[in-house]
Amino acid sequence: MCPRGGGSRRRRDGHAREDGLISRSASEPEERNGFIPRLAAWGGERVPDYVAYHPEGGFLVNLAGDYNYIEAAYYISQDLEAMGRAVHPTCQEMLDAYVPPLFLEKARLAGLPVPNHYITNDIFEPPVIVDTVNPFMYRQMVVLKRGMQRRVAKSLTRNFTYAICCQDLPERARVGYFRAVMGECGAGRYRELARRFWEAFRLPLAEVRVILAPGGEILLSGVDPLPYKALTARERARLNRVVQWPG
Repeated sequence: MCPRGGGSRRRRDGHAREDGLISRSASEPEERNGFIPRLAAWGGERVPDYVAYHPEGGFLVNLAGDYNYIEAAYYISQDLEAMGRAVHPTCQEMLDAYVPPLFLEKARLAGLPVPNHYITNDIFEPPVIVDTVNPFMYRQMVVLKRGMQRRVAKSLTRNFTYAICCQDLPERARVGYFRAVMGECGAGRYRELARRFWEAFRLPLAEVRVILAPGGEILLSGVDPLPYKALTARERARLNRVVQWPG
């Protein structure tokens, strides 16, 4: 979803570009959810749709893919936890992953490389990645040039009310993404990171944002939804090898 106003160009990858500025946000809710929770029969028990069993781990996995707070997937895990069922991600794991400063701190504690970052509701210094930190807006921007800080901060903090999380971008660094499905990734350079991401965050489906530093270091930067309906045939086959569906 691009910023309103002139001078922006829509890209095919869902980003919007403006001179010195890249913006990305979640789709409209009806596009993000992609499903209405239904109940499926499983061994005489009724469980929500998009929930499978992970035999190796001995727990259920919530495979809705959009784990934002108050989305349907959040309540699926909440209900299963209330019934005493072991499920991942838990509600706590969703919040740890989708609140940017919590994500970065959890990754750091797990030994995963992360960029320098700080929280503010006002001034920041480009080049940075800026993520919103409030329950009413999910948006991110890459700010490359000076002179845009106040406009971006005012927009993303809702007139300097809510916080934003800013990650320093090393010189000549690039921002990239990889898709993680139960700790696996089809791109070879990200396979080990995808495994460690699953071990630390227990998000079965995720589009993981990384910072690619010039020296070859890959810094874990954030996570976006990866709805089940958006999986490729190969990703679904990979998923089906490690989970059991009800029925």
